[in-house]
Amino acid sequence: MTNQSINLICFSSTLNNLSDSIKNRESLNLLRSSYNLSYTQAANLNDALDNKIPTAIFIESGGSEELFIKNEQFLPKSLIIISDYYNNSLAATLEICSWLKSKNRHFFHLHIPLELSEKRVSQLKEQLADLFAIQKTLCWLDSCNIALIGNESPWLISSHIDKEYISNKYGVNFIEISTDYLIERFNQTEINDLHSKETIDKLVTKLEDNRSLEDLELAVKLYKAIYNICNENRINALTIKCFDILEVSKTTACLALSLLNDSNIVCGCEGDIPSLWSMIIAKQLCNSNSFMANPSSIETIDKSIDFSHCTIPLSISESYKLTSHYESKIGIGIKSQLKLGKYTIFKCAGERLNKALIFQGSIIQNTDVINRCRTQIKFSFNSIEDQSKFLNSYLGNHTIIIPCECYNRLKIWEELIKTS
Repeated sequence: MTNQSINLICFSSTLNNLSDSIKNRESLNLLRSSYNLSYTQAANLNDALDNKIPTAIFIESGGSEELFIKNEQFLPKSLIIISDYYNNSLAATLEICSWLKSKNRHFFHLHIPLELSEKRVSQLKEQLADLFAIQKTLCWLDSCNIALIGNESPWLISSHIDKEYISNKYGVNFIEISTDYLIERFNQTEINDLHSKETIDKLVTKLEDNRSLEDLELAVKLYKAIYNICNENRINALTIKCFDILEVSKTTACLALSLLNDSNIVCGCEGDIPSLWSMIIAKQLCNSNSFMANPSSIETIDKSIDFSHCTIPLSISESYKLTSHYESKIGIGIKSQLKLGKYTIFKCAGERLNKALIFQGSIIQNTDVINRCRTQIKFSFNSIEDQSKFLNSYLGNHTIIIPCECYNRLKIWEELIKTS
């Protein structure tokens, strides 16, 4: 497999002529074993640096601190600073990191020691992969278009965010689209194209007895209407105030959001921006779709919480049936069975999305309680202390459940949003 390419920006004192020897620096063999390195001397930096390629900073020698300050403006939002055991590299790095901390600049420092054990090599490689994923996520957000179809649902009284701050900080672009406009496009939409017919043919066998072909066709029609809006506006993610469209469209957005998530457009419901943001971060950092769910019941004996919702990406479902939406009893709701095993709970919250909760645990059961949303699972925390922390975090009602273990990477994200 071809190694990933990364930029390695090298800082050294003018008293140290290291540029010719850097490509042979033994400490960098760790990086060379996993990445194709493109070396750039800091003296040659300019604003044309390609930030879409992962970038690490290597402090070659002591005396490079002033040069670092002069070039800091050209460096990535999330700095990965590497030092080694040679030529006062570590001393200079500690001075640079102290300056960065005083400026509230986000950074990670990795040190390559003189003697590398197999365990430390493995740790460093894992840390680098996590940190480059963070960089990639920040770069992706810088060109991300997020559609807000309608406002937050009125019951989300603690889910307001400062959109201007988030736009300035991350570079995302919020695009507001009214539910009236969506309904107008929905009424104009036809489903006689090949893709719509294939989607209906694939899903019709999953209908429960209380759902008709017409119910499915209306749900697919809404999916196509939203998809067309996304395509026209280059939308990367969206949330929708879905209850506002029930009466006029005679369908729900549950199936549409599921299919859009599986079409690489991250989607959440109820106009909940913090939950959507959490799904976006999960998608980018963990390379996985996720389940946006409501907590339904608490059991302290087995340290579990039941979660449920009527939409979920089909791609993370082990099996599924198409039934009605729970609250309205109309449209198409998704009743999924999830694979039992390890999952991660994640949620960003706060007006500046600078708070987070992250827990590991397992889905131990797919439940079937009549007075809950259609997809239902029982999540068991790793400890009663984790369950208690979750319950006392008070970061809103919706929770994001990710079908993989990605705790360390998400914890790095949590540190980033706390300190920057």
